[in-house]
Amino acid sequence: MVVTHYPRILGLKTLAERVIPGNIIVRQRGTRFHLGNYVGIGKDHTLYALKKDCVKFECHKLSARKLVHVEPKEGHEIHPVYLSTAESPKIKTAS
Repeated sequence: MVVTHYPRILGLKTLAERVIPGNIIVRQRGTRFHLGNYVGIGKDHTLYALKKDCVKFECHKLSARKLVHVEPKEGHEIHPVYLSTAESPKIKTAS
């Protein structure tokens, strides 16, 4: 028997769909999809957009995590707070 749906995902935006801040991207039980750039997470694991533009889904090569990003327009710089840990610049601390 082949299951073609995700039983714990309640709603999902399609690839490259445009969103505005506050739009729900994924409603899920547990964290099947993890948050990426410009994506927030609610206490019920709902992922929502923090910026206006297109949704991008990505599978991490090493950990096989499914990440959800909101890709801003060209020329728009990503704020360091919203960068994923792999892309974030090293912050120097006072010693």
